[in-house]
Amino acid sequence: MSPAERLLTLLFEAYNHRDFAVFSAGLHPQIDWPDQTRGGRLVGLEALEAYWARNDEIIRVEVTPIRFERLADDLIRVHVNQVVRNLAGGLWSDLEVLHDYSFRDGLVSRLDLIAASADDDL
Repeated sequence: MSPAERLLTLLFEAYNHRDFAVFSAGLHPQIDWPDQTRGGRLVGLEALEAYWARNDEIIRVEVTPIRFERLADDLIRVHVNQVVRNLAGGLWSDLEVLHDYSFRDGLVSRLDLIAASADDDL
């Protein structure tokens, strides 16, 4: 497992345990992240922390990496199982999705969500 894959695995674990301190330690200070609830992009740790806090008020998301693909030296695609539940634990969705993570200075600098096609072997 590469250092980037180890970092991503740690970030997935921290995310699932709702540990923003550990999660954010693996992110570049100018992280660029998609805002899945309002659209657009979030830039910086403060914006991402506020986004996380807002989402925690309405949903619980668990993400589990299935497979890593190195697309370039600074880009890894992760095939992810994403489970979304309401606060009472009711299932909203259980999907396999694609995340593209870019790196700078050994930290995650950007996340892009990739739409999976019917032909993708997830």
